Amino acid sequence: MCSEMENTSELMTQGRWAIQAEGLGKCYRIFNSPRERLMQAFWGERRQLYREFWALRDVSFRLGRGQTLGVVGRNGSGKSTLLQLLCGTLTPTLGQIEVRGRVGALLELGSGFNPEFSGRENVYLNGAVLGLSQGEIDERLDDILAFADIGDFIEQPVKTYSSGMAVRLAFAVQAHIDPDILVVDEALAVGDELFQRKCYSRLERLKQNGTSILLVTHSCPQIIQHCDRALLLHRGRLRLLGEPQRVTTFYQQLANADDARWDDVLPGLTLEGEAAPDDAPSLQDPDLEPSTTVVHHSEGAEIVDVQIEASNGDHRNLIPFGEGFQLRFRYHATHSFPALQFGCHVASTSGQRITGGVFPALAGVGKAVQPGDSWVIVFAFNKGLMPGTYFVGGGIWQCHDTGTFVHRVVDYRALKVLPMGTEVLIGLCDLSARPAELH
Repeated sequence: MCSEMENTSELMTQGRWAIQAEGLGKCYRIFNSPRERLMQAFWGERRQLYREFWALRDVSFRLGRGQTLGVVGRNGSGKSTLLQLLCGTLTPTLGQIEVRGRVGALLELGSGFNPEFSGRENVYLNGAVLGLSQGEIDERLDDILAFADIGDFIEQPVKTYSSGMAVRLAFAVQAHIDPDILVVDEALAVGDELFQRKCYSRLERLKQNGTSILLVTHSCPQIIQHCDRALLLHRGRLRLLGEPQRVTTFYQQLANADDARWDDVLPGLTLEGEAAPDDAPSLQDPDLEPSTTVVHHSEGAEIVDVQIEASNGDHRNLIPFGEGFQLRFRYHATHSFPALQFGCHVASTSGQRITGGVFPALAGVGKAVQPGDSWVIVFAFNKGLMPGTYFVGGGIWQCHDTGTFVHRVVDYRALKVLPMGTEVLIGLCDLSARPAELH
């Protein structure tokens, strides 16, 4: 049964930790009707008229001062519940949590704003709620308004703001109150690219000044780039805690698996962030298939099949980091064309195209085909992709036309680049940077 939060007089060790959570759990009582809820109040614990739903269970972790912790997981995994427990808007059912310092939070778009008040009034309202005096808010006001950059709308009611304007103002307030801990839950996904870069630059400055940051996002590149550690939640439980590259690799595997295959992924996880040992790891994962495949209508020529291969031609969709691979495209034509060009691309899980190729490679030069022709083109790639999951697509177009596709496939195959060794990796691709110390 859902019991009350366990009381304990033992305080967590004081020191360098900004957040400490031990055995954290949150349980909800689900009733079939309001009548049963009322009857439960009379029966007390003598009779149970509800079923339990554990949104979070047995979660333990620490966040150091000046560190950034990424939180990933599928929708419904318990991420928002965890953040609400950290911010104090929910009370845990089990376990203990200690948060040291002033907390700034962006949990929901527009949360904390009174829609009837102007943006300026909401700045003062939020500052007061966060413990700032009017004088302290006055000192920060110019910086907040300059960062939000919403112009004269600062004098308008927040209910007239677009989602992008609301998140600009909300982030500007939270980032300028000098929080000891800043919690960001997917709010930055609403802003444009320029504003996102501005926000992440501000987060780096806060981190350098000792602010601890908890970042929830579905963007694996952002987790890898900005976080010192990451944790993976699944069905309310902490499944993985450790180095961001490893955590996001398993998160992508979970995200691309349907419900029936989740249990096949989870045994490969250990809490410390290592993959379970395997005597003879395979480089072909039959379950690594995208669920987002789109095959567009053919206009006389089509992509029949795409295969991912090692450089020697062996079929594989698991590529060790540092090794090359090739994409084998098979085509067939039902109409004649004087000049076709063929392209492929490799995209990240967010849809960003990382690399690709075109054949023939020269502008305005194409391949002539006749009805019934079939042919194969192999696109070879040297090492370069960072560890992670990627999707393969391609297209056919007439090179003397306006560039209209004759045929196109999106997310046709998936491949995964596996981390190897202990080398620290940065970015989306390896351009073979070779740093050297000069004396």
